[in-house]
Amino acid sequence: MELDVNLSELWRQARRVSENIVPFDWTASVVLDPIDIQLSEGKEVQLDDLDVINGLLSVEGRQVLLFIPDQHAAVDIVQASPEKGKRFHVADCKTLQDMRARGRFQRYLATNKLDGMFLITGEDSAGRYQEVESELRVCMNCLEAVNYKDYAHMSHGRERRGIWTEFEIAEFFNTFSTSFRYLPRNIAPRPGSGTYTNDWAQISAGIRSRCGFRCDDCGLDLSAHRNLLHVHHINGVKSDNTAGNLRPLCADCHRKQPFHERLFVNSKDMAIITRLRNAQRLVGGDWDAVLKLADLSVHGAISHARHRGFEPPEIGYEFAGKDQTVIAEVEAAWPARKIAICIAEKPGIPGWTMLSGAEFIQRY
Repeated sequence: MELDVNLSELWRQARRVSENIVPFDWTASVVLDPIDIQLSEGKEVQLDDLDVINGLLSVEGRQVLLFIPDQHAAVDIVQASPEKGKRFHVADCKTLQDMRARGRFQRYLATNKLDGMFLITGEDSAGRYQEVESELRVCMNCLEAVNYKDYAHMSHGRERRGIWTEFEIAEFFNTFSTSFRYLPRNIAPRPGSGTYTNDWAQISAGIRSRCGFRCDDCGLDLSAHRNLLHVHHINGVKSDNTAGNLRPLCADCHRKQPFHERLFVNSKDMAIITRLRNAQRLVGGDWDAVLKLADLSVHGAISHARHRGFEPPEIGYEFAGKDQTVIAEVEAAWPARKIAICIAEKPGIPGWTMLSGAEFIQRY
């Protein structure tokens, strides 16, 4: 990949990241990889071209969603009522599995755009062929496949419909960001969040120093990894630096806050946070504590386990070798049952059943 690097800009961004002003934005200084450009515009794919990671759809290590641009309904009607258009897919659900099994192939486009707008094609109500932008609705089977927000276990249709109609792509991608090698490149600030003030570096540094670099939510001491302690704007407005609106939070607790669906955490940083929590004995005992500490990528599977009568799992479970050194880690485990949920490569531990979150939901 050819790089178009502005060294002064890279240095400026690196300093801002170290002070926790804004997430580092490589796209401001580096030419995008061709696959990122293709996905932002919509890349035509076949179902067999897709990888499945933790039950989710992926292209070259990037989380994607899949949609069919050609619509049966008139495109102006779809624009006015998105639920009348074709569904887009975010997981390897039973709909896609059935189509793959029956050899039914349509013109799919894969994209990682987060704005919820799709370029659809077809005739309008007057019979004229059009290419227009429109919202579409997510596939319900996809939500069930990964038990997103406990969708599979909602007892009332009204609750399920609420999750379906209020679905946000950015929030979904945030939930599963640790499952993928590459984070989305086209991250835009949440509307209405504003921008950071010029003195944010000093304000943020002061707050983190005064709290001893400890997360105000889970209690994690991040003195050795200060870049993973953020300062949270409670109301979501970045320019509001009043004392009551600022709270020091680790990156994991931060991304779980309201209005922060565009804050992504990569697998490396999440692994550090999990290891430190275990080392500092910040472990969950009941279900609420477990869900608070667990990686969002496995929340659906853990919630499913709860409904199936499992006991609370151990989060960040470590397997030790003969010399007691750690040889493998998983996101959640039930040692008594010898069942583990992992989102990375599955370790081969004799006697254990290693499953992705989606596989766990499907099996149990």
